[in-house]
Amino acid sequence: MTVQIDSLAIGTDTADIATTDVDQLFEEVSTLDATILDAIERRTRMARTLAAATSDTTTTDSAADPYVDLGNDGHVVSRMLSRLAQMTR
Repeated sequence: MTVQIDSLAIGTDTADIATTDVDQLFEEVSTLDATILDAIERRTRMARTLAAATSDTTTTDSAADPYVDLGNDGHVVSRMLSRLAQMTR
């Protein structure tokens, strides 16, 4: 099943704003953002290490795209992660 990221939006008609603790939601989003950034940094380090370790061999990207369920947005995420791993610091 493909789920487009922008299709995950919740309209105000489906969310019960009266019972929503906005501060708690902001805190949870901030926590998730920190977790995502940490995971991206770890993934980038590992991908660079893997690329360096396998630089002498010819490799093909035959692995299935783990972000395919996100549709076109998943492709964008996948490309972004690849670019981060290829960047030099």
